[in-house]
Amino acid sequence: MFKKIKMRLTWMNAISYFIFLVLFLTVFYFSFAQILNQVQQNMVESYAANNTDKFFNVYNGPPKPPNRFELEVDKVSFFYVISKDLEILYGEELHEGFNKELQKNLQPVETKQFERYDYEGETLLVMTQAIRIHGETLGYIAVGQNVTTYEELLDNVLLLLIALLIISSIGIAVLSYFLAKKSMQPIQTSYEQQRQFVANASHELRTPLAVLYSSLELFEEQIQQNGNDYPRDTMDDMKNEANYMDEMLSSLLYLTRSDQNQIELNITPVDISNLLIQRTRRFAKTVPHLSFRLDVAEELTIEADKILIEELLYILLKNAVTYTSEGTISVYAKKEGSFIKIEVADTGIGIAEDDLPYIFERFYRADKIRNKSGTGLGLSIAKVILHLHNGQITVNSELGKGTTFTIGLPITH
Repeated sequence: MFKKIKMRLTWMNAISYFIFLVLFLTVFYFSFAQILNQVQQNMVESYAANNTDKFFNVYNGPPKPPNRFELEVDKVSFFYVISKDLEILYGEELHEGFNKELQKNLQPVETKQFERYDYEGETLLVMTQAIRIHGETLGYIAVGQNVTTYEELLDNVLLLLIALLIISSIGIAVLSYFLAKKSMQPIQTSYEQQRQFVANASHELRTPLAVLYSSLELFEEQIQQNGNDYPRDTMDDMKNEANYMDEMLSSLLYLTRSDQNQIELNITPVDISNLLIQRTRRFAKTVPHLSFRLDVAEELTIEADKILIEELLYILLKNAVTYTSEGTISVYAKKEGSFIKIEVADTGIGIAEDDLPYIFERFYRADKIRNKSGTGLGLSIAKVILHLHNGQITVNSELGKGTTFTIGLPITH
């Protein structure tokens, strides 16, 4: 599936870049040709301005001089004097006999006219300009230049651009494949995470269900054997597993709503100091074997969704209690600039450095803590809550020494 999508993206990128390159090179070529043509015309016009007086020399002299056409083979420019009846009177030309070719195409012009001629394997640019005095046309002067070198330059530029297009097309194909591959990586990663998520979810759901069904079967056997005397331990297991399933499904539902942007916040002033003290005291009562240290500044108030903030603090404290068999849970809170900084530190089993980048992923459980209870969704939900409140979370941990979660919540949402 991904190979087909990758090839489709490659073709789309390649075609897009190719079209852009063709358009760019086409615009460049025609712009260069236009500039080159303008340069040639300017040179011809300049030569015409410098030889206009020769028209009057011929016009005022004999109408048909004895040496009517003079051959100037060492020059690149030439000119002809033409009567108002379109008869060539005189010329200094580069190619013998070109006057006959020009005579065939002479037409009256109002001001000036440019034409190109291919003659004896060379390209000649000719400008025919009217010579006027007091609004009366006395005749014409045809000025030309050998522009074969310019035409060859233009042809060489065209060949160079074609070669550049071919080479660039190969590069575009390689680049397009690379870009398609890079763009597919997040999708593939997300797809693999989703597959892993489904696999883990199925595994996590299957286990409590198996225990529940086994307990029910045992419960039925006990009822049949003992009448109304049923084992309380079995019932407790059923309740615990049912609670576990309910907690996990609630977490999955919350994350699903978060993915679909369906969570609405109820922003109100929240007393962080009071919430931390209350939550910590509640946990202290449930785990008397652990000691708790509180260092919470007074009157720490933020604008937030109180229910979600309570859930966030519950997740962090529960995480610390779950993975600390003995030692101390430390809770710190203070104001830093426009943020409230909260730290929850424990002296528990810690998290391996290789696992740290992944602990906020759904259902991710480090190998060292897989025997602990929990759904593996708590930290994912904590990250979502912080994201909704424009907050931040970092973690520092060392195996065997403990873990510290640090969060920053903006005072104003």
